[in-house]
Amino acid sequence: MKTVKIIKQTKRFMTSVLLLGLVMTLLAGCSSQTVIDTGALADDLYAGVTWKDQLSEIELNKALSVYGISADAVVSGKVYMGTNATAEEIAVLEAADAEQAKDVKAGVEGRIEAQLTSFQSYNAAEVPKLEDPVLETRGNYVILCVCDNHSEAEDIISSWFEK
Repeated sequence: MKTVKIIKQTKRFMTSVLLLGLVMTLLAGCSSQTVIDTGALADDLYAGVTWKDQLSEIELNKALSVYGISADAVVSGKVYMGTNATAEEIAVLEAADAEQAKDVKAGVEGRIEAQLTSFQSYNAAEVPKLEDPVLETRGNYVILCVCDNHSEAEDIISSWFEK
């Protein structure tokens, strides 16, 4: 009689452990997001998009300062900026979390607005790029590509998140 009771308790315990493991596996699968190398994506955009200007990599902290973004809000990133002859620019930034991603995107949008104001007064040919840039938020990643050919940039970005 005692043996039957122990077997039943063991079965219940094992069933509970298995169910807990299954639930944890399902939750992990639901909450996972694509992890990308921000520098490599920025490099792919630089290599794969047609540019009029010569873009240069900007030190991340300096770029964040230009964007008005706190360094604490960003885990990693890479930024390329043009010579100011054009508005062309690449920024791939990974925010610390989803809430910070909103702040990072707001900073990038502020940069776009500042550039728009600036280019309206001295190089109106660049204005269309700034009025409709490639700007995407995917999970904690904020990606900006100010260029003439949206489809080139969008295809590269999509390929990184389909992996």
